[in-house]
Amino acid sequence: MDALELLLAEFFGHGTSTDRKRIIEAQLESQRMSLDDCRYLLTHARSDYSAWFAASQFQKRIQNEWTHLDSQQQVANRTFLLQFLQQRFGSGATGSNGSSGAMGINGTSPGSTGPGLSSFVANKVIQLISDIALLDWPDRYQELFPDIHQLIQSSNKDHALLGWTLLEAVIQEFVGTYPAPGVGKSQRVHLTLAQQRRHVWENFKAQVPALLSLIVQHLDTCYTKTLVAPLSTEAPAPSPVEHSIWGNGSVGRRPSIAAQSSSPLMFNNNNFSSFSGARAVPGSMSNSFTSMNPGSFMAQSLFPGQGSDQNGAAHSYGKSPTTMLRKTLTNFLGPPTTNDHHPSQSPVSGSGFSLLQSRQRMGSISSIGQTAIRRSSINAAAYLEGRRNSVEATFVTGNKMDSHTRKTCLLALKALTTLLSCPGLDPRQVSFSASLTTVLKFSTLHQSKTVDLGILALSCLNGLVARPGFLASNQEVMTSAVRLMADLIRYFNEVRDGIDDIDESYLQMFMHFVTLFCTLVHLERAERELGLSISDFLFSFARFTLEKISVDYLKICMDVWKSFLDIIIHSAAEISRPIPAHNRLRRVQEPVLYFMSALVEKFYKMKGATRSEDAFSTFEVEDEDDLEELTDLVEGFVGQVGEVFMEEVIEMLNPLLHQQLEQFSRREFDDCKTLPLTLGILSRVAYNLVQNFDIGRDYTSNLMIHLTRMTKLSVEFYLSTIGDASSPGKDELDLSGTITLALLNALLPLISWLQQFWKFESEVRAQSPGAETQIGKEIYQELAQIASHLFRSLLPSSIFNAPANSLQSTFSGRDSNALGTFLGPATAACSPMDRKLLVASIKLLGTLTVQVRPPADNAGGFSFWSLESTQLVATCLSQSVMANSNFMGLEFPPQSGATDGDTSGSEQEDRQGVTPTDDLYRNAYVALCHGIILDAKSGQEQGTLQAFGNLLAAVMYPLQKILQDSRSAQGAFANPEVKFSVHRALVVLKAIVLSISEASAVSRTVAFEGLKSLLPLVQEYFEVYKDDHDVSMDVLRFFKALVTSLFKQIGNGYCLGIARVLMDRFSTPPVLDTALMPISQHGVTNGISNQQHIQHQRSLVIHQQKLREQVNESLVILRSILKLPGKEITQSLPEFCRFLFGELGPKLMQATIQRPTSSPNPNGPEESLVDGSDNGAYDLMTLYFSTIQTLLTFHARYFFADTRVQSRSPSSDVGTNPGVTHDRLQALQSCLEFLARGLHRPEPDIVRKVIEVLEALQDHPQCRLFDRTEFQQTFRFEFLQIVFRLALNHTQDLLLEEMAGLVHRLVKGDHASSSDEKFVVVWQTDLKRFVAGLEPSQVLTDLQISQRTSPSSSSPGGCGGSPAGSVKGSLVGVAFPDSTKEALWIDLARLGDEGTYREGLYDFVNDVQVYAQSLL
Repeated sequence: MDALELLLAEFFGHGTSTDRKRIIEAQLESQRMSLDDCRYLLTHARSDYSAWFAASQFQKRIQNEWTHLDSQQQVANRTFLLQFLQQRFGSGATGSNGSSGAMGINGTSPGSTGPGLSSFVANKVIQLISDIALLDWPDRYQELFPDIHQLIQSSNKDHALLGWTLLEAVIQEFVGTYPAPGVGKSQRVHLTLAQQRRHVWENFKAQVPALLSLIVQHLDTCYTKTLVAPLSTEAPAPSPVEHSIWGNGSVGRRPSIAAQSSSPLMFNNNNFSSFSGARAVPGSMSNSFTSMNPGSFMAQSLFPGQGSDQNGAAHSYGKSPTTMLRKTLTNFLGPPTTNDHHPSQSPVSGSGFSLLQSRQRMGSISSIGQTAIRRSSINAAAYLEGRRNSVEATFVTGNKMDSHTRKTCLLALKALTTLLSCPGLDPRQVSFSASLTTVLKFSTLHQSKTVDLGILALSCLNGLVARPGFLASNQEVMTSAVRLMADLIRYFNEVRDGIDDIDESYLQMFMHFVTLFCTLVHLERAERELGLSISDFLFSFARFTLEKISVDYLKICMDVWKSFLDIIIHSAAEISRPIPAHNRLRRVQEPVLYFMSALVEKFYKMKGATRSEDAFSTFEVEDEDDLEELTDLVEGFVGQVGEVFMEEVIEMLNPLLHQQLEQFSRREFDDCKTLPLTLGILSRVAYNLVQNFDIGRDYTSNLMIHLTRMTKLSVEFYLSTIGDASSPGKDELDLSGTITLALLNALLPLISWLQQFWKFESEVRAQSPGAETQIGKEIYQELAQIASHLFRSLLPSSIFNAPANSLQSTFSGRDSNALGTFLGPATAACSPMDRKLLVASIKLLGTLTVQVRPPADNAGGFSFWSLESTQLVATCLSQSVMANSNFMGLEFPPQSGATDGDTSGSEQEDRQGVTPTDDLYRNAYVALCHGIILDAKSGQEQGTLQAFGNLLAAVMYPLQKILQDSRSAQGAFANPEVKFSVHRALVVLKAIVLSISEASAVSRTVAFEGLKSLLPLVQEYFEVYKDDHDVSMDVLRFFKALVTSLFKQIGNGYCLGIARVLMDRFSTPPVLDTALMPISQHGVTNGISNQQHIQHQRSLVIHQQKLREQVNESLVILRSILKLPGKEITQSLPEFCRFLFGELGPKLMQATIQRPTSSPNPNGPEESLVDGSDNGAYDLMTLYFSTIQTLLTFHARYFFADTRVQSRSPSSDVGTNPGVTHDRLQALQSCLEFLARGLHRPEPDIVRKVIEVLEALQDHPQCRLFDRTEFQQTFRFEFLQIVFRLALNHTQDLLLEEMAGLVHRLVKGDHASSSDEKFVVVWQTDLKRFVAGLEPSQVLTDLQISQRTSPSSSSPGGCGGSPAGSVKGSLVGVAFPDSTKEALWIDLARLGDEGTYREGLYDFVNDVQVYAQSLL
């Protein structure tokens, strides 16, 4: 014991090295102590370390020797442990959840005060009792629960606490015996037979009602003792409605004067009044881009002294947007608006025409929205005013709950949670009502002293509600939960300190609980049965949410609102808009709109946009990420509300938008700082305008015109500002750019509406030939002109002349570095805002070309390519596309959008090797190409092809010119400028090809004809640049795009040509060997320094990474070609198989997967790159197995002679030729052989991937691998044997469930009519054959043997070598008895049952180990 104490003290000492700890650990593991030794050491331990070591040894002896002890020895050990705990538990200990247990390990003398045990030692000893109970109860340990009950009823607090601790531990273990995976918290493997576990479970179920009664009685008693009177709420927190934009004089502190004001918006509250006069229609811009009619809105905005109405809305309402919102909505509280309003109208002057000859009020959707808003505002104010100082619920504060009571309640709640969450306990058979009522009581404990009880109770409730069918069995109790939830929210609203001091974990649990019950079904049931008003609850929760000032807290509450709105949106999916007045969804409109308006006001105030001194507090935003997240949160929520109550949201937003746009047109930047926010909200609501086209057609048409004009004006403001040396400061410039960007983004979701409107106008003209409305066409032209003007103005003009100089330098053989190197450095030609606007302009142009198709009857044969703005953009691109200048900046993030047609593969992979400047150019070309070829019609191919060729001339000509000139200029291909030109051209062409993958056959044919002459050149570049990684990857990506998008046009012959080129390149042995070889095998170069060696190794790593990228991309292309239909592909399968299974597969299977290391290398980044980098073998392996899956599923008729699954292919001669049959069988054997080798890999992810592939092959209707005759006769037993071996040797324990599923599919099949017969055959043959050949030496692992046969030396220094190998060798030839084999074979009968096949494999693996250890 002295030596042991010294070893343990040294092991846990702070100064002990890691190597020394390993030596001490080995010495301690070598000790073989009997049960008597363990009891003696545990009783006389002088430190917690030695006591813990004694308990650990005790546990090993129980696991390995307990079943061999006689009954007297078992009783003696049980009695000893229980008495030991009664003597030592509690005094000086902390209990199961105390904090001093950890101090016992780290301190110098843990647990030295008094006879008590530290918590970690006490828990270890308690675990010993639960282990024994699991082995002996109920037959040999019948007094288990009586002993625990006696301890619980003891007047000794320590004994009572011990009783509850034992009860919680035993329940955890017994629940873990339920025959289902993942149940119970204990992760230890109990070495008991499956029959014993089932026997324990069935007997334990009979004890559950008594245990529930005991636990509930104790919790109720503790709850009653701590009950206190209701808390006083005489001074409630300020109500949000006092300052809300919904408030009026009867509710708030400061009566609003808006109700008495006489504003035009009082009668025309949702009208852009500036549009009621003459309209200068978009489409007649002059070269100056700003000329307009003096009587138009723009002229009035720019020159307020010339015709501007000084009594307009902006002057009447002031300059604060939140004040504007508040006063506008106050108007809705007055009398309903009448229909006798008279919008001002002005005669048409100058160019343009009237929107409607007789204008109606713009945006007047219906009177339902105004009536509902008025009613909701009054009700909200009256409700929140009347509910003040009224808290009827009684809650427990926990102030009277002492430490002992809290600990016992915590243990009781844990035990109760374990029982209620066990899926083996059916609520229909075991009543949970009393338990749930008790848990609901404890869920209200949120004070600091008892918050852990409240968190645990809420966690229990959340888990129960998530159980399928639980709510249906406990509706009455769950309805009470809704009432409790509502009362608790109201209580938090009324208490003096609100919720500032509530624990964050409790708040998260409570919000999750609210989310589960905040549904129409639950709220309506609570209203029907308990009288809980839905509106009352939502108003209360709105106030609860608005009390939050932390963004994190707000997000938690907003998750509830978003979840509730998702349910509302789903319910309204089949209801026409506007929502009928009698519909039940109108009942939630009042609180939802109230909350939305108050949330928006707080958000605007946070941005500094309101001047109201008494507005309630704003949100606490710490950084830009918080601000961006909060912005998205508010905008997204308004968008969700707009999906249901679109009209009401528009009624709110319209006046504010109008006012801010007018302020911006007058350049009053200080008063329109929140205009981008308003436009962001509009962009979220615009989707609903598209979905409800007929409802708001007039409003949306005017909105589109207004936004188009303002965007035009904003672009000119921004361009004039950046070009004026005397322009205002940086803040104003940034705001102008931000507003311009917001206007462009607000227009994007309305583009699809423009398509509908243009079609509508076309139908009107068809019905009324005299009608000449062309609004849609002119908006289209204006938007295209805006995008073109912005793009051409911001694109750096210094690069326009670069291509000529660059090509001249290239073709003359001189290296010019004036424009930088390949993918050269960034220049400072564009500011960050310029770059964003460049991207936005192309995004707008691309969205137009994708989402808007000019009607067939448009006058004059209008087309996108005929626009002057389109021609100007094309000219600009042709002049600058080949300029080697990254003016967008290397750090600028690539933007995806409608112009990016890369729909195949992940976006991240597609953007590899593409700079932001590349991204801009390829999106621009894609946008223009869409406008040309997506409108291609049969019979007009020649004109479309000519336009397409003219557009791509600037990209294709350099590729042809470089090859021609290279024949006279040596070394031209090595020139950086030449490489750059090839790279830029391939990036653009690949993007164009990918973007038309979903286009019509005519469009794809036009694209192919335009690119056909280029295809041989690309193959030649692939050969020329075979040693250059960048250009090789560009060519490979172009090949992939061709095979994916234009395979029908280019034909299978060309695709097979690409495949042969790729297979020939990578069939060269050094390529694959170099790509997959570990760095350590490259050898060490003599005569160089260590730093030089590191640099050499680093260059090898980079070279390997490049080769792996090429192999990976090539394998993706081969897999895509294998998916193509056609006889030519089938006839070429032997070539694919020779490459996959003769070249790539063997080298790949020999590779060692090296994943990236998470910890940095202490030797520096270079050393870390060499030692800890990902060698790419994992990605290649997963792709390789996916390729085998493609091979077998798309070509099943080639591999399988069984043609039960018929193919539509007319060829039926597969398999009749003996040579073809041999190749077919050899290829099938190779496929399955490499899948089997994948199952033997040590990496769990690879094994999981192979299992997924095998199951996918069985699921595929054309393959049905496991049902094929070839597989059943030759390969089924081999795969069953492999999977069983994996399960038995424990190398892949984490995949045991996946293995069980695979075995079930192998032995069962999928045809219900014959699955049972098939399983009986497999069970009688393959499974019986496997069990017959099973030996103990194949089951026990070396670790298990070493645990069973430790050295007999008792000296700490007597640690010898592990005898596992010799003992395992001695078991060779030892066989299981026939009775054991028969029992194991019977266990495997459960593999055919759909509901128990997992448990069948678990029990089989467990029983085999038990039988093997018994023999040992």
